[in-house]
Amino acid sequence: GEQSRRRGRAAGLPQSMERGKMAEAESLETAAEHERILREIESTDTACIGPTLRSVYDGEEHGRFMEKLETRIRNHDREIEKMCNFHYQGFVDSITELLKVRGEAQKLKNQVTDTNRKLQHEGKELVIAMEELKQCRLQQRNISATVDKLMLCLPVLEMYSKLRDQMKTKRHYPALKTLEHLEHTYLPQVSHYRFCKVMVDNIPKLREEIKDVSMSDLKDFLESIRKHSDKIGETAMKQAQQQRNLDNIVLQQPRIGSRRKSKKDVYTIFDTEIESTSPKSEQDSGILDVEDEEDDEEVPGAQDLVDFSPVYRCLHIYSVLGARETFENYYRKQRRKQARLVLQPPSNMHETLDGYRKYFNQIVGFFVVEDHILHTTQGLVN
Repeated sequence: GEQSRRRGRAAGLPQSMERGKMAEAESLETAAEHERILREIESTDTACIGPTLRSVYDGEEHGRFMEKLETRIRNHDREIEKMCNFHYQGFVDSITELLKVRGEAQKLKNQVTDTNRKLQHEGKELVIAMEELKQCRLQQRNISATVDKLMLCLPVLEMYSKLRDQMKTKRHYPALKTLEHLEHTYLPQVSHYRFCKVMVDNIPKLREEIKDVSMSDLKDFLESIRKHSDKIGETAMKQAQQQRNLDNIVLQQPRIGSRRKSKKDVYTIFDTEIESTSPKSEQDSGILDVEDEEDDEEVPGAQDLVDFSPVYRCLHIYSVLGARETFENYYRKQRRKQARLVLQPPSNMHETLDGYRKYFNQIVGFFVVEDHILHTTQGLVN
């Protein structure tokens, strides 16, 4: 029996040693794990230690971990206390210096506040003056810009005023030239202004007005020469008779002197300016007011009785506006109608000699006017 007990004790001894070794190994492993967890808690942000704490509670050594945690806390508290004791005097000195700096900073703040108040008070007038100067410079720039714009606009307005004056005084051909100059030279420089747009829109109306007025003058002229063709013809025939008498005298007295020429020729070219303002009769446009001449006085030329400027003016205006063909067609049509009326003898012409005389005077007057137009214009009479 004793031997059996000995053999039993001998067999159980290795098993207990193995269990002790295993327990010691597990204890070391647990201690290492707890140490790792403590380091992780110390080095990790508090917002991220949830998984670490979970691993502690999941294990079976929660009590031992809490003991180690308390030990670690006490160690840190002792270190903090030592550090505070070591730096306490420096901390006190720093607080004392900060209090002194605080007093000086307060004094400096008061000085800065006082200086700022004085500066604001003294600079208020300067700020007002600077604001006034700013406004003055702004006004100066605006005035300068306005003057520059007016310098561009004034020639346009002057030309337009000149145009209106020419229209008012019925100087239509110069008005047309002014209109062309205004449209192509002056208005493009200030085309972005509203009044220029009004002028541009008004230009076609002014052209039509010039055309209408010149055509109206032409109609008055045609009507006038139709009424006074007999007077024109009578004057032309008197002038021709006077010229023939002079020629006869020269032929009969060749030795007395050189041949004299009449001061007025029936077909003298009547050089009339486009804008001539020849005096017209109060009743009829185009016919001058000439009193009856005595037989022994010089008879005026037939062309001296007629102011042809309405024809020339209307011709030039329509030519400039590109409507010369329209003018020529109208003039020729009206003159053909007048020719038919002139060549048709009146029904009572055979009753008196004056009837024949008036009939032939009208024919002569018509062709005198046509001859003058033929020689003073190009292509109007065909």
